[in-house]
Amino acid sequence: MTAELWLLTAMAGFAAGLLDSIVGGGGLILTPAMLNLHPGLNILQTIATQRTSSLLGTSVAAWNYFRHVVVQRRIVLPALASALAFSAIGVQFAKRADPELLKMAVLVVCVLLAIYTVLRKDLGQREERRFAPRHEAWAAVAVGGACGFYNGLIGPGTGTLMVFAFVSVIGLDFLKSSAVSKSTNVAADLSSWTVLALSGYVVWLLAIPLILGNMLGSYVGSKLAIRQGDRFIRMVFLAVVLALVARLAWGVFFT
Repeated sequence: MTAELWLLTAMAGFAAGLLDSIVGGGGLILTPAMLNLHPGLNILQTIATQRTSSLLGTSVAAWNYFRHVVVQRRIVLPALASALAFSAIGVQFAKRADPELLKMAVLVVCVLLAIYTVLRKDLGQREERRFAPRHEAWAAVAVGGACGFYNGLIGPGTGTLMVFAFVSVIGLDFLKSSAVSKSTNVAADLSSWTVLALSGYVVWLLAIPLILGNMLGSYVGSKLAIRQGDRFIRMVFLAVVLALVARLAWGVFFT
């Protein structure tokens, strides 16, 4: 572990944290970087080590958002609890699912997200609550559960899907949706990370520079999103969705 490699690992963590804290999608940067920088890692070590840094980085982003953005507890807490439970269920289904079928399913979902976002120019630019206050908690349970299940079943793009779901289903603007998504994503990641960490898959020597870089990137990215607002977040969201489509299409059709 040379000083140069340590620094490059930290920089990869910073870039992933920066993107993840705005609309998710940090794995688009971090996974290829880790595979290239540390080819000796197996896939479970890579996932466990990355998730260690993303858990802490996303927690920093969530803390920063909630210092500046007010979102009712009736949305945050039910979504968080539901995501935690359904992520564990999704992991169990993932063990039995056809991975190629999962790739195709994610590709279709991301294409539909891109089309919908392009057509809806005003998507997430202002709040348009879809439910009465007494029903919002149940809507949050549904969104948190669906995204948590997706996180456990498939994984890539969970944060991006959460942002979209809180905007389109509950009617939050992009800024508030990003805030809720950070805490919900932490809950969804926590159960799977715990299993991997207890099984000894976290490579702590690599996790330390990733954690430092990711936490710094998450802080900077969340501050940038708060300052620039909904229009900026929408642009980044669309760019990430298109990048996900390109990556998944390559994996489905050319590998």
